Amino acid sequence: MTIFYTDKYPVLKKALQIILYVCFAVLLFELILIYLNSVKIDNATVKTYQRVETLLIIFSVLSGFALTFVAFYYFIYFQDKKEFFQGRNKKKTKVYAFDVINYIFLGAFCLCCIYPIIYVLVGSFSQGADYEKGGVYFIPRIFTFQNYSIVLDKPDLWSSYGVTIARTVIGTLTALAFTSIVAYAMSRDLKGKKIFYWINIFTMFFGGGLVPYFLIIKLIGLYDNFLVYIIPGIYSVYNMIVISSFFRQISNEIHEAAIVDGANEFRIWWQIYMPLSTPVLATVALWLAVGHWNSYFDTMIYTSSSELHTLQYFLLEAIQTSTLTEGLPPTMMEKITSKTISLAAIIISVIPVLMFFPFVRKNFQSGIMVGSLKG
Repeated sequence: MTIFYTDKYPVLKKALQIILYVCFAVLLFELILIYLNSVKIDNATVKTYQRVETLLIIFSVLSGFALTFVAFYYFIYFQDKKEFFQGRNKKKTKVYAFDVINYIFLGAFCLCCIYPIIYVLVGSFSQGADYEKGGVYFIPRIFTFQNYSIVLDKPDLWSSYGVTIARTVIGTLTALAFTSIVAYAMSRDLKGKKIFYWINIFTMFFGGGLVPYFLIIKLIGLYDNFLVYIIPGIYSVYNMIVISSFFRQISNEIHEAAIVDGANEFRIWWQIYMPLSTPVLATVALWLAVGHWNSYFDTMIYTSSSELHTLQYFLLEAIQTSTLTEGLPPTMMEKITSKTISLAAIIISVIPVLMFFPFVRKNFQSGIMVGSLKG
């Protein structure tokens, strides 16, 4: 049973991993149903509790099969691991106190990073009136979907979502293309390359300031224009240095062979260098996408129309002015608060970023290491 350490059965190995993820999802949903069955659900009827109990019975049966498969999977996994290392001359490694302290510190640091997300998630599913009493840290005392229903009913949320998605997709693609073109030129024997390089470095440390920049934005017609999200951020010196460092690692013989075959520089960049640079491009794309998604300052300074408000600026206004609770009936206001509604809006805003990261995770580690190389 060596399916985990050989490529002989890649389809079977992938299928087992997919089934494992499904089993974990079943077990997680089972825990959620157990919690819902033992806690008070806000505005729930008798039928609601009956449906929860029915689902709990169904998933209890499924959980039995899921646990059996998980146990079988990890039994094979550890058996394969034992066979894989069997016969090897493994040196006995000494455990140092520094390693133990290091792992404890990293584990505590991970918990400090994860807990704020858990805290916001718990608050978003809590009844506002009960949440204001305090003491809600890990699970809601009174479970409710009302916070999410109020947020999702706001048309401004969907408008800002559309603007943010548009600027993230367009801004990331255009910035990645433009920056990689400059990086390709800087990685070749460009005439005056040193002059261009030091001009770029100068802009990283010195700028004209916010007021002159604002005046330039108005002068060229970008004020209150969607392109103000795209054009100013189309080029980054730091990203150019990172990408050009990766381009320099590509063998020069490939470039020479393409020239002999009659390819021009643009074709070499697009059809050879770009496909070979997937790790660094995925890393830079993640940086650009997260930067666009989390940006609100440019909306606050360079726009005045509500049609150009981004999602983060919508959240900023909602948290500072409690606009999400405007127009709600007094009976509803007795059970909800602006804070729990804001927490629900925050969770809705981070979901796309959490979904995007797994697609670039494999390339992120190898791509980010390029920045450690001398440019």
